[in-house]
Amino acid sequence: MRWLSPLCLTFMLCSWANAQKMTTPNGWAYQVLRPGNGPQLTSQNGALTQNQLSDINGRVLVSTYQIGVPDYQLVSELPSAFQSAFSVMQAGGKYRFNIPMPDFREIMRKASGMSLPGDYAIWEIELLEVLPPLPDGARLVAGTMESKGPEAAYKEFKLLLNSSKAYFGEWEINQIGYMFLENNKQEEAITAFSYNVDENPFSANAHDSLAEAYYKAGEMAMAKKHYQKSLELNPQNSNARKMLEQLR
Repeated sequence: MRWLSPLCLTFMLCSWANAQKMTTPNGWAYQVLRPGNGPQLTSQNGALTQNQLSDINGRVLVSTYQIGVPDYQLVSELPSAFQSAFSVMQAGGKYRFNIPMPDFREIMRKASGMSLPGDYAIWEIELLEVLPPLPDGARLVAGTMESKGPEAAYKEFKLLLNSSKAYFGEWEINQIGYMFLENNKQEEAITAFSYNVDENPFSANAHDSLAEAYYKAGEMAMAKKHYQKSLELNPQNSNARKMLEQLR
């Protein structure tokens, strides 16, 4: 066995201890799970991430990993506490933040009734890419949907999609499709989900969402086709399996 010198061991322990005490500019404790080697993120960027929020007992509250679709954020639109956390990130890195419960309650104030154990929530995030600072297309369309209705929202969606003035990734298009579906606009939802399938042909989630829109529009053959494709891409998709049983 190779032994470390006392001085070397002391240095390593001190380094480890300091690493555990890293804090963001606003005081959140965090760990670097994997160092990034890409551009540093600033408030002037957009961020493409995979992330997960959980309580101290490991119960997952929100996770992009569950469907394998990354999320986009325009950093300048985030609460200041999250902007502070993003400021320590580099592309390619993975991080774990402890969000103090008072901050978490303030950030999640719209989620009424949410109560978590302990003094903090855990936010794990991988910064996949640092992107230009475009607004989130789903938020823009949602704002128009709320203020002017689904017809105006659909027109804006089509204009923005062809203008390169907003960010539209798989996650954002999926959200927009469901906005239309929830407003009984099946054909508009099919258009959005079809675009997503064209852009992400190997996404089980994109095919599953398109299948749901076809099902609600009464187009059962197309629903079956896309549920089958979703299950082929992800054999663990229990929803697609259940729907195919119903469509037999």
